[in-house]
Amino acid sequence: MKKWLLLVLAFALVFTLAACNTNESSDTSSEEAADSEATAEAPKLEGEITFLTHRTDKADNVLTEIANEFMEKNPGTKIIVEPNPGDDIVKTRIAGGEFADIMFEPGNSGWSKKDFQEFFEPIDDLGFTKDNTYYWANGTGEDGKLYLLSIGMGFNGVVYNKTAFEKAGIDKLPATVEEFYAASEKLKAAGIIPVASNFKDKWPIGGFAGGAYQGAVTGSSNFMNTLVDKELLTDEKGGSLEGMRFLKSLNEKGYLEADITSTNWDGSKRDMAQGKVAMMILGTWLPSQIVDNGAKAEEVGMFPIPGSTALVGGPDKLYGVTAASKNKPLAKAFFKYMWENGYMLKKIGMIPLDKGATIDDPFYAGLFESGLPQVEGEANSQAYLERVGKAELDFSTMVQEFVLAKANEEQAIIDKYNKKWADAKAK
Repeated sequence: MKKWLLLVLAFALVFTLAACNTNESSDTSSEEAADSEATAEAPKLEGEITFLTHRTDKADNVLTEIANEFMEKNPGTKIIVEPNPGDDIVKTRIAGGEFADIMFEPGNSGWSKKDFQEFFEPIDDLGFTKDNTYYWANGTGEDGKLYLLSIGMGFNGVVYNKTAFEKAGIDKLPATVEEFYAASEKLKAAGIIPVASNFKDKWPIGGFAGGAYQGAVTGSSNFMNTLVDKELLTDEKGGSLEGMRFLKSLNEKGYLEADITSTNWDGSKRDMAQGKVAMMILGTWLPSQIVDNGAKAEEVGMFPIPGSTALVGGPDKLYGVTAASKNKPLAKAFFKYMWENGYMLKKIGMIPLDKGATIDDPFYAGLFESGLPQVEGEANSQAYLERVGKAELDFSTMVQEFVLAKANEEQAIIDKYNKKWADAKAK
């Protein structure tokens, strides 16, 4: 792990890879000292703010506990933690002028750095710089000021239940697509759902076309940015079409849920904790959530996406203080309290952004012991973001359409999205 820190955590950059377990092993006394120092530096705080979070699994427990800690140290303040399940609702709220004081920007929305500047407040004064914070550049505007920070960073891979693998007689982690199919066949024969896709919820499958699969298989730090000068869906190795075909093959072989159109995210995590589901193809933020749902930490692990040529790191959702906030001093103070020294990030099971942070979670050994090179993922370029926006492209919806399509309908879907991509370039 120390080797990984030297190799990987030396960079400043979806599945997401939306969307983790609390790391309780950090030094409590040092955290409290840092928290007290941050609070002491702040001006007299009062009033109320709302923190809108996509981490619905942590809203009523960990995040509320952090808010309570802050309020105890700052009498006269009130922090409301509001869970929000996804990007579509946030887009609707923003369109209607309904802003929380601290909130996340909707991912894969076609937003540009100009939008960061329009909807969020600069937070350069909070002490986060390119020298001490990974992926600092991802949240900057065109003016070079910092507006947003990721809720953590991580890698994509296959999260798996070790007990389920043992029950199915799998004694070697699959590295190739063929080995992955073979392992899935053994799991299916053992009465275990090989892979939970959470197809109905959309966001968990977006990475098969929107960057997570592509980065892993190609090993490219910026594969999606290269699409600005290409067609969107081609037979290129590791491209979006290949990612969608991989997920579709899992469905056709019976390796996904029995009815992918009625899947349940929370239920799938419980099923994985109980060994009813063996794998999910998502990010390093997921293992701790499986533990939260009843699994033992030693039962959960990760390994690279089959066919991977590299581990490409990247940030999770970006958060900031909104320009519409009526209490910016309190919002900024609470934002700093949560992000400084990776305090909140570690508690929700994310890899923190601060350089020099120690990572001792046991889940990631299978990833970093794979021998694959670790690559710093680059931020989506302005040109790419604008193209996605003009094309009104939703990768998750595209994946859903392709996976559900009959064989004779696939080309029509490919043509439709390639035309949307080309038309967006013409605009």
